[in-house]
Order: sequence, then C-alpha cells, then structure tokens
Amino acid sequence: MMAQAEDQQLLHTKRKAISGLFPYVFWQKQAGQQDMLDALSRAAMTSNPEQFIWHHAEQYIDTLSNKPGPISLDYIITLASPHISWHDGLHNENMVTRWAAAASAVPYTEEVGRIVVDALLQIASIDSLRPHIPVDIWGWLKKRPYLPPVCRGRSPGTREAVVCQVRELGDIAILKSYLLLVWSEWEGLPSDRGFAEMCTLVREDFSGIGMGRHREDLIKRLDHVLGRLDRGLKYLQRHNPSLRERNVQRAKQKHGELKKVLLEVDREAINVLARTPPSLVPFTRSTDIHGHVQNPTRPSCALCLSHAHSLFGTLALYDGSYPPVAFHYTLPVKS
Repeated sequence: MMAQAEDQQLLHTKRKAISGLFPYVFWQKQAGQQDMLDALSRAAMTSNPEQFIWHHAEQYIDTLSNKPGPISLDYIITLASPHISWHDGLHNENMVTRWAAAASAVPYTEEVGRIVVDALLQIASIDSLRPHIPVDIWGWLKKRPYLPPVCRGRSPGTREAVVCQVRELGDIAILKSYLLLVWSEWEGLPSDRGFAEMCTLVREDFSGIGMGRHREDLIKRLDHVLGRLDRGLKYLQRHNPSLRERNVQRAKQKHGELKKVLLEVDREAINVLARTPPSLVPFTRSTDIHGHVQNPTRPSCALCLSHAHSLFGTLALYDGSYPPVAFHYTLPVKS
C-alpha cells in the first residue's frame, strides 16, 4: 500500500510538472517550435481523464480563452478543451464561443477532430452551455474521428438533452454520425432517458424505404460493438482498465435492444415495399450485353433488403394524400 501511495504521489508530481510547463509550451509554439506541444499532446492523450494533467493549468487556460490570439493560441485552447472542467461556473457562454472560434481556426487532423468532438459532447451535456454551441460546430460530428476507449465526452454525450439537441438540428447526416460515435463497446449508454430517446429517433427518423442506407450503416456499427463485447472483459480491460463486468453486460443489453429496434424498422420498410401499388413503380427497360432489349418483369417481394435499398431508395412513402415521387428501376442484366 505504501508503494502504491508513493507511485500515486510520483504520478501526481509528474502531472503537476507537465501542467506547469504550459506557459512555456505556448511561448515555444508562438516562436514556431512544435516539439514541446507535441509531447504535451501525447501526455494528455495517455493521461487518465479523471485525473487531469491540465488541472494546475486551468486558470492559465481560462486567461488565454478570454482574448483573441494567433493560431498557436487557438491550437492550445483546442488541445486543452477536453480536459477543462466545463461544469465549473467560470466556464460560461464567452468561453464556449472562444473555444468554438479556436476549433474552427485550427487545421483539421484526426487528432484535432477527436479533441473537438470530445469537448463538444462534454459541453453539450451542460444545460447552461449547450444553447451557446454554434451550429457549425455540430458539423464536426460528420467527420467521425476515432474516439479512444477512455473518452470523457462519450458518456455524458448520450444524455436525453443532448440526443434531443442533435435531433433538433434536422440534419440526418449529423444525427447518424452522432450515433455512430457514441455507440461504443466502451460505454453502456448509462442514461436511460437518453437511450429511450435514441430508440424513438431510430423509429421516427430512420424509418421508411429511403433511410435504408443509413440503417445499414447503423446496424453495421452495432454489429461491430456487440462483436467486441463478445470478446469478454479481459480483452476490453486491456484498452480500458476501468471497465467492470456490469459495464459489459449493460452495454450488451442496450446495444442489443437498439439493434432489435433497427431490424424492426427495416422489416416495416420491406412490408411497405411489398404493399406498394404497382402503378407507383414505373420501369425502364434495360438491354443485355448484346444490346437487345430485355422484357421487364416485376421484382419479387422477397428481394433481399440490401437489393431493395439500391432499387427503391428514392421511393416516397405513399398514403394517397399527396402525389407520389416517381423513380426509375432498371432491371439487372442477365448473363
């Protein structure tokens, strides 16, 4: 126990020393020297997020955030943003605005994308700050950067208010990207209300024949997550030692339920396709490899779902209350 306490003290001392270098790193970056900043970035990424290496530098970061500056300052503000205690009352609308401006000014890389999305999910989980997030920052979700096993933003980013906010943006690409990012073997979707809202949006926003491609992407993601979870706790703890068996079981349950909902919506889309009046399916004739016109025959209702997606992706659901949107179906050429 004494040795463990000594190790913790040594680790704390190292974090404090690294954080104390922050002003010097900023000065070097302004002078065009990148090495120290790269080293600090690597230290941040390998640090336990619950024990911030930035803790002792937060006051300095806050000072930097209150004024405009060169791209080097923007980069450092962006780099530090996932490690700031956003719940602190000092972090207000002005700091969110400054963070968003800094992130927008920094050239995109996979690392920058990961950092910005991590911070975005944290900020969005705070009721007082969420309304001040610029709309264009939500577009970063579409970049889909890799979020590491230990990520501070992923879990709070699944709260009901965040899910609702992303839905209200009205951008299906952002909504899908958001789900692809927060559905993960590293989190068990702890927010029950957030999970319920996800089930609702899958049924309402990803229903219909035209959403087939999006559902396919979401199902693939859930298959990936569930496949990783099936590898067991020991495998997962190699990447995230804080995981426990209850986390794994909860993640299996929640992601499994989401997949069931998606499959139900898929089956409903196939049924709609099967019931679509023939008059709504205008066909165009196709030719064989010799240029001869083929006799069109109506496709079977037993078409596989992926084939149906490609054939009927632009078909509007028709209930007789409005003119249907026509599409063209070209029969596959037979060899």
